[in-house]
Amino acid sequence: MTSSKSTLRLIPALLTLWVLVAPNFTPSVRSQNRATSFEPPPGKGIPRRGTAGGGSRPVSSACDPSKRTVSSATLTALSPGSHLGLTQSSRPKFLVYVPQTTAQTMEFSLFDEQMNGVYQMNFPVANRTGLIRIELPENAPSLVKDKPYYWTVALICNPNERTEDMVVGGWIERTELNDSLKQELAKLRGLDRVSFYAKRGFWYDAVNTLVELGQAEPGNLALAASWAEVLKSVGLEAIALTSYQLPVTRL
Repeated sequence: MTSSKSTLRLIPALLTLWVLVAPNFTPSVRSQNRATSFEPPPGKGIPRRGTAGGGSRPVSSACDPSKRTVSSATLTALSPGSHLGLTQSSRPKFLVYVPQTTAQTMEFSLFDEQMNGVYQMNFPVANRTGLIRIELPENAPSLVKDKPYYWTVALICNPNERTEDMVVGGWIERTELNDSLKQELAKLRGLDRVSFYAKRGFWYDAVNTLVELGQAEPGNLALAASWAEVLKSVGLEAIALTSYQLPVTRL
């Protein structure tokens, strides 16, 4: 699927955008041992008619700064692969790994279960590499509870030929915890919260909690290990180590 198929109208929007900068890890950290492997939410499969979740794709020659036909760099959506990931947020944050390319613009798109366009926005990514985090702005439609959505990010390699876009994405659904689980979550802190989310299928809450923890403790090796574990559990081994680049710097 490429975003050239979308007939979405571009809506001017405020965009919260971060580039994640690599930390200097220190050896003096507390040892923490918590399982943070992602477990797909039971009974929550992706829609049959939908596009499979996007992992990684090689950058096309149009985006490759070396102008080679094949590049080892990959554009990667931090989504749980072919599984649907849950979130509690009505305006969630989306993470994408961007390799070095010549692309000047990235396009974010949100679709409903039938792949009808819901929202779209473009923003500059010239000379930006690493992890980028995108948050739905206030003027974007909020996610409706218990409705699956598909999101994509596209590197626009050739503005005159959108079929050359590199596109990745994933499935997301907003779901509320029941009262018992809310009470349990309220008592948890740090990696315990990450483990809670990951074991219950709340992919987007798990990875964003790790990002926020990394901002507070950029040298914590336990956080880096948990980041690698949760990404590897959904097949994102290729960027599991290189993409842990915290703290977050706002552009």
